[in-house]
Amino acid sequence: MWDTSSGRTSAGRGPRSDWARLTGNTVEVCLLGKHIVTGVVEQAADDGSVLWIAAAGASTRKLFDKPTGYRVRV
Repeated sequence: MWDTSSGRTSAGRGPRSDWARLTGNTVEVCLLGKHIVTGVVEQAADDGSVLWIAAAGASTRKLFDKPTGYRVRV
């Protein structure tokens, strides 16, 4: 569960701001405290502003960006 009041998860793990370093990691993507998707970071911009979650099953590759308000946790 994503706790928006503290910016931390119920398991004590918080959001990650270093998106550029997350390639290859499985992450959870949230927007406004709501879980959007869980997946593997296929690629991230060098400046950490965007990341792509790899396609899985019938899902296509997805792009998420910080300015829109997406948050990521490992």
